[in-house]
Amino acid sequence: MLRCLFCGQEHEKLSAEHVFPAALGGNLELRDGVCTKCNNDFSEFERVLAKELVPIRLLLNIPDRYGDIPSASAVAKTKDGEYKATANADGSVQVRPVVTITTEADGAKNIRFQYATEKQVEEIKKGVAEKKLQMLEFEVRAPEQAEIEVSGELKVIGSPEGLRTAAKIAYVGMAFCTGSVFAASDAFTRVREYIKTGNGAPPARLFIHEKFLNAVQLGPHQHALILAGRKDKHRVDAIVRLFGGLNYFVTLSDEYGGVDFVHTIVCDAQRGELNGMLFSVVEAELLQTEDVATSKDTVWDNGELAGKWFLEFLDASIRHYLAQKQKAAKPAEAATK
Repeated sequence: MLRCLFCGQEHEKLSAEHVFPAALGGNLELRDGVCTKCNNDFSEFERVLAKELVPIRLLLNIPDRYGDIPSASAVAKTKDGEYKATANADGSVQVRPVVTITTEADGAKNIRFQYATEKQVEEIKKGVAEKKLQMLEFEVRAPEQAEIEVSGELKVIGSPEGLRTAAKIAYVGMAFCTGSVFAASDAFTRVREYIKTGNGAPPARLFIHEKFLNAVQLGPHQHALILAGRKDKHRVDAIVRLFGGLNYFVTLSDEYGGVDFVHTIVCDAQRGELNGMLFSVVEAELLQTEDVATSKDTVWDNGELAGKWFLEFLDASIRHYLAQKQKAAKPAEAATK
């Protein structure tokens, strides 16, 4: 019989568990990791964080487990005004229909639809015919130039849902690297209970540490996990990084009695593949996690500042990518002249 990594119950069949959530582009799996009940329970809090990060997945073209890149709410700014819209993965933007109702002097109502989709136009025509109304005008307008703004708020990153997701990533990642038997030991009871119930002091914390983040750079399309177990400190700590710039420190255990160990995982969410190691020597990983944990320069649990740092990181990364792409295109253009 197989034993669920979280509830400890035996089952004939268990599902694979993603190290980084599939809804964030993660595809690295721990086989036979979780029972159906735990899996369903976890999806409730993971979905909350994943929904908040949808605009980032759209901007970075990061697919989910089915290969789908999400659409996101946007604002289309034209010469005539601003309109609510939906930005799609293929680069198209659909302005949400604008319905204007006016009443004539004789009491007749005029209903005007703007920016309707083809499907909506067909539904309007059908409704007009069924209600025996009169369609006075029907015009297909050419696409308009517009400035598109995709935005969102980062409220969930420091919430219980965000912290439970980070703790789960660290725990599943540890099981992937060290084995499920090791991860199921009593040293990790507290973090398992927090992931399952959300009760107690969170073992995961948002953080910013400029020296660490600048020294260990990632691209916005990458997720990473750094694990460090220290016998002398009786601790197993993890650093979880999502989209290269959203950072959590997770205390997996503070009553660890085993040998020292380190592991790193770097996942390219855009391409769906593992990348190389972050560090080349064991001592570096131990020192990096210890420095983040103890340094006076670490900023803890500041959701507003963490969100601002993350967005600035994304903006700088995307601008750099576009500049490099434009620079690479210039020799090609010159060669065709």
